Amino acid sequence: MTRTRECRRCPDENTQDGMRLREILGERIRLLPEDEKASGAEYAQRLSLCESCDQLNSGTCMQCGCYVELRAAKRRMHCAHPKPKW
Repeated sequence: MTRTRECRRCPDENTQDGMRLREILGERIRLLPEDEKASGAEYAQRLSLCESCDQLNSGTCMQCGCYVELRAAKRRMHCAHPKPKW
């Protein structure tokens, strides 16, 4: 999930820091208890909706500041947009 990089504090995903952040997010998602994870199809659909959102910036939701990959992976979470997309 990438958009133009506007946040000076967020690491570019092509840098070592950015790649490390992606590893950490992936590990956090893998460590979620199965009963707390969204299904694979639901996760993919959520990420697809986030990808089309104007509030996405380099994988970060500009409404709440979360990393959308992690938020979308949690079954009980919802979209933080004023008009929720999922």
